[in-house]
Amino acid sequence: MPSRLPRIIDDRCLNPVELRAATLDGELGALGAAYAIIDLPPAPATRAASLASLVPERVILSDRTAAWVWGWTVESGPLRVSISKTARIASPSRRARRAREVVIDTDEIHELEGVSITSPERTLIDLARFDEAEDVVDLLAAGIRIAGMPPEVVAAALDRRPSAAGRRRARQRLTEALALACSAGDQPLLTRYTS
Repeated sequence: MPSRLPRIIDDRCLNPVELRAATLDGELGALGAAYAIIDLPPAPATRAASLASLVPERVILSDRTAAWVWGWTVESGPLRVSISKTARIASPSRRARRAREVVIDTDEIHELEGVSITSPERTLIDLARFDEAEDVVDLLAAGIRIAGMPPEVVAAALDRRPSAAGRRRARQRLTEALALACSAGDQPLLTRYTS
């Protein structure tokens, strides 16, 4: 009886020629840094697993990479990772991964398929504070809608670190994103967020 292939396949499972042949045959499709069986639903756990080979222990998927894992965007973009200030990872290793060192609580980190990722709320706040792309408000609105975050959850996530850098810009972007998310659905806005 032949052994079954895993749901997520990379060059540790099949050599590059076999991966390419399976892709051309329509059996596999590219997903993140790996390949997935073509009829596998693109759930967050599946997306996280596709990046597992790129993310060592104590490194956290963040920013647009986390947004892609959560299903807020179809593009994974360049790998973005963070490292907790308490993780004690050597500076050369952090620089090689282009990792941002962050203050993060354990409840702001989720684990999917053995991969650490910022929670949807933390992902939303990090994007609102630091992302420079023109489409960031649209991405934030998609995150709010897809994650089903009511305005009070968004406000609480932003208020979690009152002295954090970029907070004023984040509040403005999140106000716009909430308005956009509400115009696409029937979720009411919180009055403190519109002031």
